[in-house]
Amino acid sequence: RFQIEFCFRDAKGFTGLMQSQARDVAKLSFNFNASLTSINLAKVLAKEKGIPFSMASCKTMIHNAYLLERFICVSGIKPNRRLNDKLVKELVEFAAIAA
Repeated sequence: RFQIEFCFRDAKGFTGLMQSQARDVAKLSFNFNASLTSINLAKVLAKEKGIPFSMASCKTMIHNAYLLERFICVSGIKPNRRLNDKLVKELVEFAAIAA
């Protein structure tokens, strides 16, 4: 029971479960499925990586990875991924909640 409550709490807080303004049942169903699926995918990813699950940390890391990729793309430089791997990991995990 508690796991289901946590899923709904995270879905409401992080993936826009209650944000849909659709009135059609099929559209609402798609929104609910997409929201809850994204929570479950984040849980699976955390379990595969062996880290504790936190939707806030997951969202922060995805946002940081996007920003880093965007900065690299806009700057026009070609970074050496092998040399910068540790730094990239540190930047992606910046502000993630350590459990």
